[in-house]
Amino acid sequence: MVKKKASSSNNTGKKRLMLTFMILTSVALLPTTVIFFIGMMPTIAVRLSDRTKQKARVLTIGFMNFASCFPFWFKLMQQGHSFENAVSIILDPLNISIMYGGAVVGYLIEWSLSGFVAGMMIQKGRKRLENIRKMQDDLIERWGREVSGEVPLDIHGFPIENKEK
Repeated sequence: MVKKKASSSNNTGKKRLMLTFMILTSVALLPTTVIFFIGMMPTIAVRLSDRTKQKARVLTIGFMNFASCFPFWFKLMQQGHSFENAVSIILDPLNISIMYGGAVVGYLIEWSLSGFVAGMMIQKGRKRLENIRKMQDDLIERWGREVSGEVPLDIHGFPIENKEK
């Protein structure tokens, strides 16, 4: 009982230290933070709304969104890492369109691939079902209709004969 409390307080301390480090780093690198925070807004929104366990949508959209923000971060580094340059990059509508367009491309990739994979899984399931039915037909041919599950059986597993036939 004491160990659980110690580990959770230790975990809380690590989280606080990490949060403090992240805040200090984002303040020290404020122009970079501005570019990526504004540019990665679609990823943040998807992260907050995605309830799946794997978070595949977040990863796909996030990577494409990051890839479309990266050239503008590189442009910021070339122009000089200043807050004014970051704001001028962010205020250009074409730049924002490109950044958010990367997220749209990520969403389209995720949407099309998930549909493709779902279709492939359905086809694989149908083929497996067909193989199972073929195996059942082979078993019925070899062992008789009693193994099909269609013939009523008594408590000992023997077929109950119908007197009506």
